[in-house]
Amino acid sequence: MPDEDWMESRDVNVFEMFVAHGAGFWVRRTTWVGTCARVVRVGAMTAPGPYFGNPSVLMDVYTLDGQLTDEAAQLPAAGTYKTWRQIEPPVWAVSANLRQLEDPALDAALARFDKKRHKSDSRQGADKVEKIWLVVTYAQKEEAKKLGARWSPTEKAWWLPASNSAAIDEARKLPFLSG
Repeated sequence: MPDEDWMESRDVNVFEMFVAHGAGFWVRRTTWVGTCARVVRVGAMTAPGPYFGNPSVLMDVYTLDGQLTDEAAQLPAAGTYKTWRQIEPPVWAVSANLRQLEDPALDAALARFDKKRHKSDSRQGADKVEKIWLVVTYAQKEEAKKLGARWSPTEKAWWLPASNSAAIDEARKLPFLSG
């Protein structure tokens, strides 16, 4: 890849590249010397673009002559513009034994990264919890927090886990609940 045309500025980030192309596209980082990467997995996109909720992005890293140097590594700062450039697949990629994009090991690696980044707890776990919705004014939000209530930015409302009966009883007394 002696041609340096890939360094030209582009106003897209890795998340936008993924939306346009799906997994399997190739990138280089402007500060890397001698390596390129294939994006092999992107976590759940939970917000609108251009940052899409900042999901984890996994890549397989190769030297420019095709030697694998790192597998299922986290791609850092994927939402940064002017850091990552999409490149054409290297010539050697056609004959290389590349990882299958359906590899279940990628799901496990993504789950590990999401856990480290506290992505799985706040998104996947919160979606599985049965929620009791509260009626809380702005002036009452600190009281709601003391009960353990959580704010849902998508619903624009406070909620408690249905399993927290003591907090629900207290919410009923305040009255954040009716009935």
